[in-house]
This record gives sequence, C-alpha cells and structure tokens, in this order.
Amino acid sequence: MAKQSFNAKRIFLVHAHPDDETIQTGHLMADAVLRGAEVFLLTLTRGERGRAKLEELKSLEANPSAMGAFRSGELKNAMAALGVKNYKFAGTRAYLDSGMRMGNLGVPTTPLKLDQMSLAAVSTPVVADDIYLAMVEFKPDAVITYNSQGGYGHPDHKKAHDATAMAMRRYRKNVRGRKPTFWVIAEPGERATVSIGGEATADLKKAALQAHASQVTLKRDTFSVSPGIEFNFTDPERLRQANPNFLPWFKPAFRALFGLPLGIVLAYAGAFVHNIVAANERQSPLGLYLALGATASIAFGLRTWRHSRGALYLLNAGMMIAIWWLSRNKTFDAFIADDKYGNRYVLFALAICIVAAVFPKIDVAKWRARSKRVHF
Repeated sequence: MAKQSFNAKRIFLVHAHPDDETIQTGHLMADAVLRGAEVFLLTLTRGERGRAKLEELKSLEANPSAMGAFRSGELKNAMAALGVKNYKFAGTRAYLDSGMRMGNLGVPTTPLKLDQMSLAAVSTPVVADDIYLAMVEFKPDAVITYNSQGGYGHPDHKKAHDATAMAMRRYRKNVRGRKPTFWVIAEPGERATVSIGGEATADLKKAALQAHASQVTLKRDTFSVSPGIEFNFTDPERLRQANPNFLPWFKPAFRALFGLPLGIVLAYAGAFVHNIVAANERQSPLGLYLALGATASIAFGLRTWRHSRGALYLLNAGMMIAIWWLSRNKTFDAFIADDKYGNRYVLFALAICIVAAVFPKIDVAKWRARSKRVHF
C-alpha cells in the first residue's frame, strides 16, 4: 500500500516512444500541471517502428519516416491536452525506434535485423549524455523512467532505464545543489511507493490518449494497447522510488570484453574433454568431437548474431592464451598433451576460430525470409 505522496515541483520524464508518456505517466503529468509543477518530457525516439491500430493508417508501417512524423504530431497534441509545454526529442543524434520481437523463450528482444541507428544499438553512455545535458538545463528534483526490466521488456525501454540511471549518477556527482530523487514506473504486481491519479485527472489522460489514436484503442471507459488487455481511465499510476543502478556503467565493458573470458573458459573445457575416447574397438574420440563442436558452435554463433567481429577476435585471443598455457603447464590436471588428440584439438580449434573470424556476415533474417518462399 502506497503511503508516500509525490509532491515534486520540477519533474523530468524519460520515455522511449510517443504514447509511452501518456499511457504510463499521463495522470502524473496532468496532476503536476494542475498543482503548478514544472514538467519536462524527453522522448528518445519518434516511434518509427510502431504498428498502427487504425486501418486507414496501416500504410505508415511501410514508411518508418512517415510513421515517426505522424507519431511526433500525436505527441504534440497529447502534450497540449495535458498542458505540458516543455518537451522534446533526444537530440545529438536522431535515435530510431528499434522495434521488438519475441525471442525463443517468449521474452521481448531486438529484431534480428537491427538498424545501427536504432536506440537499442546505441552505446548507453551516448544516450546518457543526451539525458544528462537535458537534466542540467532543466534542473529537476525528480526523475522518472521505466524500471530496470523496461516494464514489459521492450529493448528501447531497457535502454531508456539504463541511460537515465547513468545520467542520474553523473548528475548527482557533478551538479551542486539538491540531488533529484529517482523514480521508476511500477508494473502490476510490483511494489510501489506512491499512486497518482484518479477521477480528477482521468479526463485529461483520456484526451491525451485520444491524440495517440494510431497506437491506442479507446472505448468509453477503457483503453488498450494490446488485444484483450484493457485499463480504466481512472486507474492510478504507480511509482517506486529507487536508486540509480550502477550496473549500466559495466554493461558496455562486459559486452565489449566478454569474448576474452569466454575463449579462456572454452579452452579449459576443451582441455578437460578432448582426450576422452569411447569404450569400443575403434576408440572413437568423442571428447575431441565434443570440444571441437562446442568451439564451432560458439565461434560461428558469435559471427551470426553479432554485427561486429570484436567478440570473436577476443574469443580467439582467449583461446590461444589458454591453450598455450595449458599445453606447457605439465602440473595442471587438464593439460593438453603432445599427442595425437592434443595436437588435433589445438590445430582444429584454432582453425575453426580463424575461419569463423574471416567468414562473411550471415544474415539470419534473410535466410529465414528465403526459406518461407514457395518454389514451384
């Protein structure tokens, strides 16, 4: 049960796409305007990958620029309905809506073919710098964005949270004066610190949602963004006060360098199993097959799923370092012996990594599209 009240006078909101701000914080903005507080909305993309709810707008889906321009107009009308005058898009570069797909485990993730200008593809510190500069200009006493899971998991929402948390930590460190509080939007079933909105702000939120008709389906008393899931206009919005997570600072380094320890671990695993043979007359080298199969799977997997070869180069370096050390350290239980199994493992494992490193980029999305074509 929420006990605290939310009385911030200068409120800074970060959202990923036009319509997110009204769906998730429309009551909050309306309440702030009614009590005379200042509101600043920073929207990171123009929603170019949106899916239109209205049939007459479906043609926009084939033209991301047109969709982005249309949704930008919707955002302008929604802010007019709420009475918010201070809003803009993130600006040192125009981030594109990344879009979303459901992964193999039913978890939202980025599309297979991700535009390099998409928000999810941009380095978090770059986005954080835009947010930080806007914060310095506005000087908020409260900053609001999605939770660390990005709400329901949209990759752009996750990026918005990570970049905002990074900007908040930088702002608190470098800017003198009162430090702003950090708030995240509480999802259903999640603990909340405050609840905002109700009958007094429902009409304003409804008017703002009507401005986002391309993305939101409205009825007399409810609205929905997904089929079968409806919300009342009077449903309050819930926030949780949080501390800006320090992990976004380490994520870029982990993503950049994870190939090195992965290569070391892969070499150690191969050293343990490469000389295992089957208990048959042929003494089939099952361990060698397993070690080389794992190496090929990981190496070509990195080449397939990542846009750059950086992680693969680090994987190669990690494997070479570990194999060199294991082949010379005779006191280690899993050393690589100078015999036919050890020599074959070293030769073929390194050959696999080198071939994967120079292999052309594999476009999985195109392969899948081709496989769906009907051939007569």
